[in-house]
Amino acid sequence: MSFENLSSTWVDQPLTDPSVAADAVDLMVSLGDRRRGTFTVLICDLDNRYLATVALELPATFSLDPSPAQICETALHPIIPAVHTAPGTALVFALGRPGPAHQTDLDTQWAQAATTICRAAGIRLLGFYVATKDGIHQPALTEPAAA
Repeated sequence: MSFENLSSTWVDQPLTDPSVAADAVDLMVSLGDRRRGTFTVLICDLDNRYLATVALELPATFSLDPSPAQICETALHPIIPAVHTAPGTALVFALGRPGPAHQTDLDTQWAQAATTICRAAGIRLLGFYVATKDGIHQPALTEPAAA
């Protein structure tokens, strides 16, 4: 998956298609974002099409302490009220991080926390992706992401 696969009209396509969403994440999460550690939110309209991106730099210890759930909740704290001002808004999340392509426990904790937070807030989550220098992947979830 690569942003180079995106068509010139990708913003007209819904990010419910995992391959389009992964390519959009690849475009929006730079290699520098991945080295530093960022939590990126792709904001989508009622039809699940891309509108905007918000990238939040994570603390250097984002994979250790506090827990991924606590950091995710802190990162989403200002985003949730903003999303509620436009009912029907959907989100795609991307954890940009250094390290190997797959850190199953860490990635799954982040994805599960984001899913739980969105569900509790009544926000539609279209997907959770992890961006590393090696590419984009989706961690396995124990429950579906869509709220």
